[in-house]
Amino acid sequence: MGLKENVDALKQELSTEEQFLESVIKAEGFFKKYKTALIAALVTVVAAIVIYLAIDYIHNRDLAQSNQALAALLQNPADEKALKLLREKNEALYEIYRFSVAAGSMKAEQLAELAGKSKDPVLRDLATYQANVLKESAEGLDAYSRKQDALLKEVAILDEAYLFFSQGKNDEARKRLAQIPLTSQLQGIVQSFAHYLK
Repeated sequence: MGLKENVDALKQELSTEEQFLESVIKAEGFFKKYKTALIAALVTVVAAIVIYLAIDYIHNRDLAQSNQALAALLQNPADEKALKLLREKNEALYEIYRFSVAAGSMKAEQLAELAGKSKDPVLRDLATYQANVLKESAEGLDAYSRKQDALLKEVAILDEAYLFFSQGKNDEARKRLAQIPLTSQLQGIVQSFAHYLK
């Protein structure tokens, strides 16, 4: 019985080696058939990884440089080199810096310019509102408050009412206050303000 078992084990081993050789031959045929496509796919994957890593590195480097430029500007607002670097590396942060400087120094002209040029809709909206407040422009505040997507619509109405009040136009102020919804969080201020208009 030992010989029969040895012969069976040898047949089993030869069958396994045969299957292995057969799969190697099939794989070699597959590789030869699709060699160009496989190499192109491999090159594409490697190139994509390299490009992704390069873009990520450049983005992180620019972010670090823009943060350093902003820190330098906060210490020395007259640093033209840092201002230029901030504008080149991070335009959104540059616009926010310009807005904060213009709003802090109450320069309506700079805010109006920023409102016209900014690519960021939120910053454009805030600059428009702030410029009209600084100009004390009832017409500008009215136009702003009539915009459907105005962020500070109710605050603009309140500011316009205050402008009318300061000019002695209490009836116009009351009319503007009436446009603020009763559900507004500003109703407490509106009620207090309306008390002075009587």
